[in-house]
Amino acid sequence: MNTKDQLFCAWSGVIFMIMMLVGWALMSGFLPPHAPTMTGEEVSAFYQANPTSIRLGLVIALLSSVLLIPFSALITVQMLKIEGPFPVWSYTQLAAAAGTVITFVVPFMMWQAVSFRPDRSPELMLLMNDLAWIPFVGATAPYYIAPIAIAIVGFRDKREQPFFPRWACYYNLWVATLVMPGCIIVMFKTGPFAWNGLFGWWLPLVDFGIWFIVMAVLMHRGIKRQAQQAASAAPAP
Repeated sequence: MNTKDQLFCAWSGVIFMIMMLVGWALMSGFLPPHAPTMTGEEVSAFYQANPTSIRLGLVIALLSSVLLIPFSALITVQMLKIEGPFPVWSYTQLAAAAGTVITFVVPFMMWQAVSFRPDRSPELMLLMNDLAWIPFVGATAPYYIAPIAIAIVGFRDKREQPFFPRWACYYNLWVATLVMPGCIIVMFKTGPFAWNGLFGWWLPLVDFGIWFIVMAVLMHRGIKRQAQQAASAAPAP
């Protein structure tokens, strides 16, 4: 077992969140999110105020999205061990993770395109800004199926010490529930279900961040336990 590689994969999701916080939120200034009611002139003023910082921050954010791949791959590997010869839910989780990466990469590049020419007409910048925010917050479908798949497989783990404890399976179902309101943000420009509202943004954001930490800790413990079991089962020299 290559324990070090697995541990890196386990914590790559947390590293992703840290890089996102530094690049997308702090350097680019996208947190708190733009209000859906912003005018073209207000959006244009945002991008013209500090375009270099916005561009650099988005580069960091774009690079961070790569870390979702090893993080998700490790979850899939552990799910495969549980599910057996017909791992439909394991591959569902992996495919959902790939879709989630796209929901980050596309908005990041859209924002980069907006910041690339901040002298565009305000209405065009408003359109492109909307085209980034709506999929970034609203494309929840790939993400919420992943924790559902993890929960299903986790509940079927009949080992004495399951890799995903029962409470973690229920937690994953709760995570999926909290992100679902994001899919209706296109219906609201103000209020709790808007893309900057309580249910449209803030609860899913907290939910998303905590999930990475919880899953990283669970995988860290599980991998360490597997390594110890493998070492104890190895024949003495």
